[in-house]
Amino acid sequence: MRIPKKIIGVCGALGLLFGGTTTFAQISENALAAVKNEKKVTGHMQEPVLQIDSSAVKKRKIISYFESATPKRYKENEVIVKFKNNYSKNNLGALSTTLGLTNAKVLNKEGTHVIKFSKNKKMAEVLQQLNASPNVEYAEPNYVYKPTAVTDPLYSELWGLKNTGQEILGQVGKKGIDINVEAAWAKTKGSSSVVIGVIDTGIDINHPDLKDNIWVNTSEIPNDGIDNDKNGYVDDVNGWNFYDKNNKLFIRGEEDFHGTHVAGTIAAKANDIGVIGIAPNVKIMPLKFIGPWGGYEADAIAAIEYAKSKGVKILNNSWGGGENAQALKDAIKNSGALFIAAAGNDGMNADTSPMYPAAYDLPNILSVAALNNTGNLSFFSNFGAKSVDVAAPGEGILSTFPILDSDYSNAYEYLDGTSMATPHATGVAALVKSVNSTYTPAQIKDAIMRTTTKLSSLTGKVATGGLVNAGKAINFEADSDIPGIAWKGESISTTLDASKDKNDVYSIKLLKGEKLKAVLTGDAGTDFDLYLYNDTATTVNSSNGIAAHSETANTSNESFTFIAPKTGTYYLNAYAYSGAGKYTLSVTEGIGAGTYENTSPYFGYEGTWNKISDGSASASSYTSTNQTSSVKIVFNGTGVSYKAIKNDKQGIVKVTLDGKSANYSLYAATPKYKQEILNKTGLPAGKHVLTIQWTGQADPVARKTSTEVNVDSISVLK
Repeated sequence: MRIPKKIIGVCGALGLLFGGTTTFAQISENALAAVKNEKKVTGHMQEPVLQIDSSAVKKRKIISYFESATPKRYKENEVIVKFKNNYSKNNLGALSTTLGLTNAKVLNKEGTHVIKFSKNKKMAEVLQQLNASPNVEYAEPNYVYKPTAVTDPLYSELWGLKNTGQEILGQVGKKGIDINVEAAWAKTKGSSSVVIGVIDTGIDINHPDLKDNIWVNTSEIPNDGIDNDKNGYVDDVNGWNFYDKNNKLFIRGEEDFHGTHVAGTIAAKANDIGVIGIAPNVKIMPLKFIGPWGGYEADAIAAIEYAKSKGVKILNNSWGGGENAQALKDAIKNSGALFIAAAGNDGMNADTSPMYPAAYDLPNILSVAALNNTGNLSFFSNFGAKSVDVAAPGEGILSTFPILDSDYSNAYEYLDGTSMATPHATGVAALVKSVNSTYTPAQIKDAIMRTTTKLSSLTGKVATGGLVNAGKAINFEADSDIPGIAWKGESISTTLDASKDKNDVYSIKLLKGEKLKAVLTGDAGTDFDLYLYNDTATTVNSSNGIAAHSETANTSNESFTFIAPKTGTYYLNAYAYSGAGKYTLSVTEGIGAGTYENTSPYFGYEGTWNKISDGSASASSYTSTNQTSSVKIVFNGTGVSYKAIKNDKQGIVKVTLDGKSANYSLYAATPKYKQEILNKTGLPAGKHVLTIQWTGQADPVARKTSTEVNVDSISVLK
């Protein structure tokens, strides 16, 4: 056993955010009990076995599997039923009464429900009768799952992952004060395609608990002395050392223990040695910018840029103490990544005494405070109801450590600090990204912040008032609030429930002048409303930013038409005022069939355009410009016609339809009106974008100053 010792780190202008006691003790192996989690057992974990086309065959396999000799563990008096054709329990008729079916709950948007049945009925009987129904695609037990047994011998010391009330360094913990990672592990332990950039000191990439989870640059040939991927870094096979300007990611234990410890909390491998990381299947990209006495801003920026060039979307930053530097702030802002940062170890209110980079007011920063194993904010941790977002375990944290001799069996240490809390949050982010590969950094942050475990000790201390919760975060539905999920296609059919799923949010990009018509229809007995928020809105739990709405009482038949006043991202919100059931939301983007004059509100003029009155023009006017300007028209149809005026002041106009451009001359020695410049038919039905743009070019036969362009009218074919 090692003697507990104090480790205090001061690293120049930029410090490593840890402090406190370190020690090591031999830990006995921990055996896991089975973990029941009804919500996660939705049947889809059986899909690799039951991935077949025929419903009848599927039903037979379910029955056969259930009746096989192997004992099955499932929740008594409960089944999971997937209905056909939008049916529900109500469509089962007398069978519902016979089986005593009650408390049907919708599990997903594909018609899957979990339903209780009478205690007098046996599971085999219920399965046989439900699977015999023509309204049922299949029915199966609500099977019990548990995380794969953790064999890492020091797991019982990782209170941040599972707090049973065990004693850590002399302090007895409080059961349940942890990040609920086992619930997340029932679904994922991370994806190898998810890469986490650890911007820190170096990392011992040969540590047996880390070596298999170190990122590999497949575009680089190891040790050939050539910059194969031509990114400016020679032989950057596993990352880069920005401090020493080479590819040596580990110098010595005294210098690089901090990054090694952080990496282990995030992604130490699941095996039969040492510890286990929160996301033990993801990859770590070592980005060393801190040396023995700190690190420089320029090197931190270079590390951020390197990660950006490799497409990394999550960055762990257990460092701080520098100045309020604009260049670093800009690099973080433009990184395209979720920048998870340590709040700091000064025990101060960061709202009034900010510590950077965590305190930068940027939407892609997640600032993390430290919590101890009793559920209280660590005495050293910075806090701030506005500037610090969440708390995570950060006191008495055991993780990987470089060897001080040749023996890796003791290569683990306890450390304290917001540096240790930060990788707990990063590990959760990695799990969220693994489950939701299309999530943006904003959506990952949203998932973490909206699912924390609320603690009274954190009220007023961090913005969320809570401890990160991995089990809840990975199941967070991104459509419940802004930024929502991207709108695709023309319609969607799904469900809402006023008691537990009140909001569905869809982000949609509109051009200036674009017409949007939204129509919602819902089940009888429901009262769903429809809203459109503009780009100033940050949440649908407020009226701030509502640009259009429809709130008809006692019905779910809602609609509105909206014209975008400017180009930007808007948010459609289907809201359950009361009731639960299905709805269909349909959206039509753009103007429909008809002829539209140059003064139409559906024309998105940009730049300076002048209205010219002329009785010979369509509707006695046209719009003209002779400087950098454009107009966009979004239409919904199968064809379009653009008409303009031709005269000796006109030049070359650029016309772009759905990304394909061509130039046309509007010049004529004598005026010509209502001239058809473009006539395009046979387009696929749906949304199209027409852009008319000034070029500053004259017709070859005209004077140099004859460069005007104009719009008379636009016609859309159905």
